[in-house]
Amino acid sequence: MAAGQPSPFTCRCGTVTGLLHDVRPSEGTHAMCHCNSCRRAMQLSGLGDAAAEGVDIWQTTPDRVEITAGADQLQPMQLSPKGLYRWTARCCDTPIANTFSSPGLPFAGILVHTLTDPAPLGPIVAHGFVTGPDGKQRHQNGRKVIWRFLKRTVAARLSGRWRQTPFFDSDGQPIAPPRLAPKPD
Repeated sequence: MAAGQPSPFTCRCGTVTGLLHDVRPSEGTHAMCHCNSCRRAMQLSGLGDAAAEGVDIWQTTPDRVEITAGADQLQPMQLSPKGLYRWTARCCDTPIANTFSSPGLPFAGILVHTLTDPAPLGPIVAHGFVTGPDGKQRHQNGRKVIWRFLKRTVAARLSGRWRQTPFFDSDGQPIAPPRLAPKPD
């Protein structure tokens, strides 16, 4: 299958811009996360209403993410000292992407609200942390998400593409120091 066209993305004020390369359903997973952490991160950025139903994410590898302007405005936020890096644009506090705290596990969850045109992602194929009537959280199509994640991660590791990331420097350090989010009330 031919590579998909790059999809532009931007923060709310337009300072941070970028391209998401090779956007097609075979190269990522379009998922909706309903976990409290993802929704809390959106609320901290003033986008809580947008996350009421969940947070729309395109899961891929960081080598597919290109920051074309404003990289100096990116900063990771953590909800806990060992939590995910939730990359935001400092200029306007727009959530951009989620990564692990090390480039060695090549994962980038691009927040779909930043994309100019989300149509190339295809439909949402999985939902994570859905609260059922019994109060327990479950995943819908979780196996598909895990399988796709493993395939992308192994391929990126074997090819060396895991080193190509706009979020970490050549020494594996984040391009900006992470900040710890305030504790919830």
